[in-house]
Amino acid sequence: MEKWNTGLHLKTKKEVMQSQPIQIQKGIFQGDSILPLLFCIALNPLKNKLNRVDCGYQIHRTKRKISHLLYMDDLNLLGRSEDNLQNKTKIVKAIRKDINMNFLS
Repeated sequence: MEKWNTGLHLKTKKEVMQSQPIQIQKGIFQGDSILPLLFCIALNPLKNKLNRVDCGYQIHRTKRKISHLLYMDDLNLLGRSEDNLQNKTKIVKAIRKDINMNFLS
């Protein structure tokens, strides 16, 4: 990965501008189909713990609450108060340590 880089190209009516090479420093190799699966498996404990928390937005006419949205490498925590969000943030931090993964905010 140390030799990976990319660039940006901007095409206008008059010209095409190109950036200097941009070094890629970290990430997940997208060509391997097993890595996204392993990533999702690693996040299952976090998803399960957040599902058990009894706070979030209640779905209309049901008892079900949505406490988070998780899609691949995006996690959005939902809460009705600052305390709800702080509680969920503590859960994320604890699980993060357990699975040895860094999350960026």
